[in-house]
Amino acid sequence: MKVRQINCPYCNIPMKYRGTEKIQLGKSNIIFEHLEHWLSGALTVSIYECPSCNKLEFFKYKKNKG
Repeated sequence: MKVRQINCPYCNIPMKYRGTEKIQLGKSNIIFEHLEHWLSGALTVSIYECPSCNKLEFFKYKKNKG
């Protein structure tokens, strides 16, 4: 996987790559909480963090071919 070179929009310093995670989609409610999450699925994202202000940036994960 190719790691992007991204600068923090606030501090203008390079952000650190923190890995790839799945983020649960959907909303939660008392009655159908688990069903709603199961039907919504998850979104795989790459996460970057600013070492100065702790701003996080998320990018949709795109697996490189080849």
